[in-house]
Amino acid sequence: MTGRLLVLWRRYRALLDKDLNKEVFENLKNLLVCAFLFAAGTSALHDEASLFMGLFVSSVAGWGLIVISGLLLFMNICDGLRKLALLRYHLILQVLLCVLYIVVAVRIVEMVWGFRTQ
Repeated sequence: MTGRLLVLWRRYRALLDKDLNKEVFENLKNLLVCAFLFAAGTSALHDEASLFMGLFVSSVAGWGLIVISGLLLFMNICDGLRKLALLRYHLILQVLLCVLYIVVAVRIVEMVWGFRTQ
């Protein structure tokens, strides 16, 4: 058992040497930005104000933010899944990443909507 833990610890350190920490935080930062953009877009759908000096109504800007955040989120997920595919036990890690993305993104949207109602 101790030998197996030592092997796992060495693998973890090797991943850290390959900038695992930077990759995880960058991916998380991108997820948070996409979730905030999505929440801002859905929030803008509820307003009927004119934006950008009266050129757009808020629904156009809202749908634009939703589409942009969806595309960015898709690109971020694909990048994360591609990088995880190179690791051992990648299928488990990929499923966990997708579940984490959904949970975090939904929670951030709920939080932003909560701030909007206050």
